[in-house]
Amino acid sequence: MSTIAARLGGSKGTLYNYFRSKEELFQAVMQRQCSARAETLFDIEHEEGSLRARLEHYARSFLKLLLEPDAMALNRLVVGESERFPEIGRGFYQLGPRVIMTRMAAVFEEMMDQGVLRRADPLVAAQQFKDLAISGVYQPRLWNAIEPPDEATIERQVANAVDTFLRAYRA
Repeated sequence: MSTIAARLGGSKGTLYNYFRSKEELFQAVMQRQCSARAETLFDIEHEEGSLRARLEHYARSFLKLLLEPDAMALNRLVVGESERFPEIGRGFYQLGPRVIMTRMAAVFEEMMDQGVLRRADPLVAAQQFKDLAISGVYQPRLWNAIEPPDEATIERQVANAVDTFLRAYRA
């Protein structure tokens, strides 16, 4: 808390007026980060264009968001601390991945209702789409096994993910 107070130019006492513990402060930061990031992803809900264009937009936005240095750092921190503080892992899941998958499932359910995607479990479709979008890029980058991917790599990843998803789910 001392380091945080020093960086913000305040005192530990002021921080403790707002947050009872480091864990509570971390939860607040995590909630803010997750909420802000989730909102940037859901332009797909209002986006016009072909099904392919909408899916490409979402896959690209999602992959780029996860590859941001701050997002990488947060994911590494959550993984590292969730063994000792399980509530951090649960909180992160509830605020980030669960929210994103639930909203994406709602978008896919609407697409299924419109007849552009075949009828299936929309949550499973959302999870599979997410996995296709990040496959082969996100985890190696998370583990620092690869350098940040360039735009061409991201575009190939997005195109392959959308192609595979549409082969499975296009109506």
